[in-house]
Amino acid sequence: MLRIGPVQLDSPLFLAPIAGQTDLAMRILCREQGGVGIAFTDLMNSRAILKGAPRTLELASTNGLDQPCGMQLYGNSEDPLPEAAIWAIEHGARVIDINMGCPVDKVAKKHGGSLLLRDCANTMRLAERLVKTIDRHSAGRVPMTAKMRLGWDREHRVAPQLARDLESVGVALVTVHGRYTVQFFSGSADWHAIGEVVSAVRGIPVIGNGDVTEPQHVVELMRISGCNGVMIGRAALRTPWLFKQALTLLETGEASPEPSFNHKLRLVLRHLELIERHMGAERAVGEMRQRIAWYGKTFGHVKPLKEAIRTATNTQTMRDALLEWMRPEYEHCSRVERTGFNAELQGFSTFAEDSSRNG
Repeated sequence: MLRIGPVQLDSPLFLAPIAGQTDLAMRILCREQGGVGIAFTDLMNSRAILKGAPRTLELASTNGLDQPCGMQLYGNSEDPLPEAAIWAIEHGARVIDINMGCPVDKVAKKHGGSLLLRDCANTMRLAERLVKTIDRHSAGRVPMTAKMRLGWDREHRVAPQLARDLESVGVALVTVHGRYTVQFFSGSADWHAIGEVVSAVRGIPVIGNGDVTEPQHVVELMRISGCNGVMIGRAALRTPWLFKQALTLLETGEASPEPSFNHKLRLVLRHLELIERHMGAERAVGEMRQRIAWYGKTFGHVKPLKEAIRTATNTQTMRDALLEWMRPEYEHCSRVERTGFNAELQGFSTFAEDSSRNG
């Protein structure tokens, strides 16, 4: 259990905002596997939000199955971040997160992200303005959080003091990726340095992030750093069940077992259905062609299956390919029966989403 200001979470495990990956379909999928306390949108440009850019509006899309929803914004003091935060509150955000850690050039060299680590005094003025705007507009219901790196480089490890200062102006939680901007994703995340941030703050939760790919990594990161929770990023793209395994390990001392091969295939089918529902059939084909490479890393020797997905021209062909690989209990099924199974799967998901929208 973990609180972000007024928002109570059922798990201390967060799905990270991952550029190009954590769309609504992915967030719902991870939540359905269990163990996710909160999931964050892809990082969104504050100006694009206010312009109503179609791709940005798609990134911000949420529904009843995606709660509590965290929306991550990026920008600097010259950008309309306060106005974008108001927009996010009005469109379903339960938490507003400000990106202070993205190392990618198009973000960090002009618009924000890790750029905010280079001028902490200006960043603090921006943070104070944002906290006041968010608190006033949401009547205290929506907290502001920040995701940062340790600093721009090793000579400028600003995260401990910056986190303490952010806490002093009302930021409710900080997430720390244990690398410097100049590292991008090379080398190893420094979990001990995350512990320095934990020691620096007075009382707000600190979430650790970086190099968490197995359930035991969650336990180790929390033990080494003393952090209050863990944010999982790219590992979730191939193992969306990692949150459930890790939460079970935290609660019982033993991780839940690896899903069966058939369960993984069902998961891919569900993901395909979610993408098609929320983005359309054409996008679903393109997305799954890319994502099958991530899933395939956990499937063993399934090159023909991956190739079938990559060469498929429509979603039904993809479904047929996945259903053909269902193991013993489905080997006796005819194609008609397998199609019926898939229709049942889709019917269940439709019922779940309709129920969610109706409360």
